Amino acid sequence: MDEPSTTTPIELDGPVDVLPGIGPGRKALLAQLGIETIRDLLFHLPRTYQDRRHIARIADVTEGQAVTIQGVVASSRNVRFRGRMSMALVEVSDGTGSVKASFFGRGFLANTVFAKGAKIILTGRVAQFKGLTLKDPDYEMLGEDEDDRLNTGCVAPVYRLTEKLTQRVLRRWVATALDYVAVQLPEPLQPEILKRHDWLPVQESIREVHFPSTVESGQAARQRFAYEELLGLQLSLLGERAERMHEEQGCRHLINGPHLKALGRALPFELTRGQERAIADVLADMAQPRPMARLVQGDVGCGKTVVALHAIAAAADGGFQTALMAPTEILAEQHGLQLRALLEPFGLRVETLMGAARGATAIRKRIAAGEADVIVGTQALYQEKTKFHRLGLVIIDEQHRFGVLQRGRLTEKGLFPDVLHMTATPIPRTLAITVYGGMDLSVIEEMPPGRLPVKTRQIPPAKIPGLYEYIRKEAAHGRQTYIVCPLVDESEKREDLTPVIRHFDDLNLGPLGGLRTGLLHGRLDTTEKDTIMAAFKRREIDVLFSTTVIEVGIDVPSATTMVIEDAGQFGLTQLHQLRGRVGRGAEQSHCFLCGTPKTAEGKQRLDIFCACNNGFEIAEQDLKLRGPGEFHGVRQAGLSDLQAADLLRDVRLLDLARRDAQTMLEANPHARQAWQGLGATVRPTNL
Repeated sequence: MDEPSTTTPIELDGPVDVLPGIGPGRKALLAQLGIETIRDLLFHLPRTYQDRRHIARIADVTEGQAVTIQGVVASSRNVRFRGRMSMALVEVSDGTGSVKASFFGRGFLANTVFAKGAKIILTGRVAQFKGLTLKDPDYEMLGEDEDDRLNTGCVAPVYRLTEKLTQRVLRRWVATALDYVAVQLPEPLQPEILKRHDWLPVQESIREVHFPSTVESGQAARQRFAYEELLGLQLSLLGERAERMHEEQGCRHLINGPHLKALGRALPFELTRGQERAIADVLADMAQPRPMARLVQGDVGCGKTVVALHAIAAAADGGFQTALMAPTEILAEQHGLQLRALLEPFGLRVETLMGAARGATAIRKRIAAGEADVIVGTQALYQEKTKFHRLGLVIIDEQHRFGVLQRGRLTEKGLFPDVLHMTATPIPRTLAITVYGGMDLSVIEEMPPGRLPVKTRQIPPAKIPGLYEYIRKEAAHGRQTYIVCPLVDESEKREDLTPVIRHFDDLNLGPLGGLRTGLLHGRLDTTEKDTIMAAFKRREIDVLFSTTVIEVGIDVPSATTMVIEDAGQFGLTQLHQLRGRVGRGAEQSHCFLCGTPKTAEGKQRLDIFCACNNGFEIAEQDLKLRGPGEFHGVRQAGLSDLQAADLLRDVRLLDLARRDAQTMLEANPHARQAWQGLGATVRPTNL
């Protein structure tokens, strides 16, 4: 083991640059990985392992095998193809034979890394390419004089790296840190939990997770730390929920008053079972003295607005105001029009408040005077100059689009108002109980009767003219079309993508000439957007060209065709939201995907999307493709920073942690404040 080059003591929470070999430059590189202290380094856990205890002899390698070999670079060359593509082709020998390794797209490695005579370890699958070849294997260069006990003849940890850091140097730093400070790690788990789940104590587990005796023992140690992390999260979520459940300062609403009864009599349709359950959940919450914190989750078009209407009516029966905040002005304006039409016949006054809208000052005066029962808007609702008379209910639509501080500033406008969150973005169960574990959850799974699934298919370039002819025929029958593009205007950085302004001009002068068209995007001011959407709803526009500003909430039943340009650029969930703008009436609707995906993952997304209409199934697939760190709501919840847990594979651990957290909180309501485990460093903020 290297001795420190400084007399500074090495402590668990000390700076990482007290370790030998870490100067200012490498300290900055580690900071890019979130590693600033020795503790951070120890909990930068391996992402996988390579079993190097059994190095295959090259003479014994056969096609189809997954192998690890160790040898010396005999030769290497940069093979160039047409265009700019290249490949490094390396020959490796171990004294029993030789084998090639190919690194497609990385021809530069031949001249920069694979010097003749260099010692190397390769791990990969053997294929045929002018002889036996490892195709794009993992590789690691070995030293000549160093003790390679951390890299050869062992189960080697493989870490997430950043540029200019290598596995070898990171392993050495971790090993040094373990030798100095592993004994300083406190044990956060109770003895009965360790015994129940058959886990090693923390000081043994931290060594085993980094340098395991077997791959299986390393994975078991990772599970122990994943559980520890999830337990901390669940203690925080459930602890905050328990505190809210005992809060007595909220509004106790009347749930059988005249407005609510009148709404029930006036509904022109039967509620689905999911809507009935969600309404019952919401009204039961509102009858309690504690503030409601409920998320109503459902697929696009499932009827969440009806649930919100019942909550608004119950609040109004007690003389309370409702604030409904939407993420875009287009959606806020639509909510305002819809609520005005539905609620004003019952005597409820609805106002729409936009920050820069004409008459905003007068609207604010009416709100403060109690002359408005329902106020719909965007960020203008939580601005300091917006004062409410008696705010008792806050509804957040598409709540993942707002930060926790924005939502908090709105709820502070009332005295512990009930809060109803709504989202049309289906969340997989694993994420729902993690991100939203501090809320009560209602899920609407059924769609209203009579809704036909939207037919979805990819359109190859040769069939684009036929698509435009179809749009013209639909327009002749009074049915409308959306054409969505990923960009507003020309972009030098993305010349391969379709800008909506140019597309609008090209199609108006070409295949869609003579149709009534409109153009909508985020650079238009509020008045322009409202004018265009109102014309589209009145069927005065046949084809609406737009960016993703129409992604959520826009409800035009006569729109039956959705065309998505460069569809491979969008995530599965966003594609599903866009598709949800059609299929809202009785007519059969279609979604057409244009553009050739540039990546295998893009093609996979479109194949999944065409085969599936269920938003919850799509959300599960999206999570698998993108990972939890990129999913809606997860990054701002802090879950993209999980160090040990993986929300795709640790569903069982999450259930265990949630049950154990509940038991701990029942025994000690202050358990979450005392928690000092790995999970205590990841604090959920999406509540």
